[in-house]
Amino acid sequence: MMQPEYVSVLGTTILGGRASAMQRPISSLLRGPAYQPDRIVGMLAVLEAFAVIGVVIAVGAIVGRTGVLGDNARMVLNRVAFHVGVPALLLLSLSEATLTQIFSLPLLISAVATLLVFAGCFAVVAMVRRRNRGDSTIASWTACYVNAGNLGIPLSVYVFGSTTEISALILFQATVMAPIGIAILNSAARPRRSAGRQVIALVTNPIIAASAVGLVFAGTGVDLGGPVADPLRLLADLAIPTVLLAFGISLSSRAERTPPSDRVDLGLVVVFKTVLMPALTFVLARWVFGASVEQTLLVTVFAALPSAQNINTYAAVYRSNESLARDATLISTLVSVPVICAIVAVLG
Repeated sequence: MMQPEYVSVLGTTILGGRASAMQRPISSLLRGPAYQPDRIVGMLAVLEAFAVIGVVIAVGAIVGRTGVLGDNARMVLNRVAFHVGVPALLLLSLSEATLTQIFSLPLLISAVATLLVFAGCFAVVAMVRRRNRGDSTIASWTACYVNAGNLGIPLSVYVFGSTTEISALILFQATVMAPIGIAILNSAARPRRSAGRQVIALVTNPIIAASAVGLVFAGTGVDLGGPVADPLRLLADLAIPTVLLAFGISLSSRAERTPPSDRVDLGLVVVFKTVLMPALTFVLARWVFGASVEQTLLVTVFAALPSAQNINTYAAVYRSNESLARDATLISTLVSVPVICAIVAVLG
């Protein structure tokens, strides 16, 4: 298999991206030893990545407000992302990765922190707040499932000059965290499914099926040729825009307006995501795993990324805790801007 190429900063392809005007040469980003980020460039990268996402969400809000796409636009866009765009993106990106990229110290630290935050938030929401399994799953996902794609990739390129570690984190979320959450959501579905049907629903889920196929291609070294890869790239390009547009529509559409989320639940999730997860990751990296300064900065920035917008897609498809997913994604995105800037300024 050919080695993955340098990724396009604002492209949706995780690995193997083609060059674009938005790329920055690594040498222009680094100062001193490898991986040492320029603080000003890093902060500007944070702001630019958030600005790009904000523009697309704003377009979605305008579309939702005017109703030009009809009353069911948000659900249609979410289903397009869930069944077409995101599976194509994951299959393509996983097939172009190498298995050695998955196993690294930064990924181990991020994985442990993610699982601990998921378990901790689930316990608090389910046992203390007494929410059902479906709502607890969406809340826990929102507290630990980071926006590694359309925020993590450009930040990685601008700040660290590499996409290897963020790609590995995307693989972990797609192949571990997504199946865990989907399995719980399927088990909470009504009417209750048998164990066999739950397994079938899990393995036939488009997100999980595409991830599995992509990992097989990565492990066997199969190189998808142009006739196969090119259509997949077109479909993968649907993933991020449809998710962001649907999220924007959910903020303004009269037809799609959902009830406000519970303020206590919302506060818990935002604190878990923007405060506890970065703090826990820093502690794990610095004092448990003995990571280097550069690795500690890397994983702490990744942990401070806001909740992923595709959690809104999961919530909409499974009709579970949609308001919390929407509000927590928005607020965590706003809060994470100063948090990430502070991390880059202090640790960088």
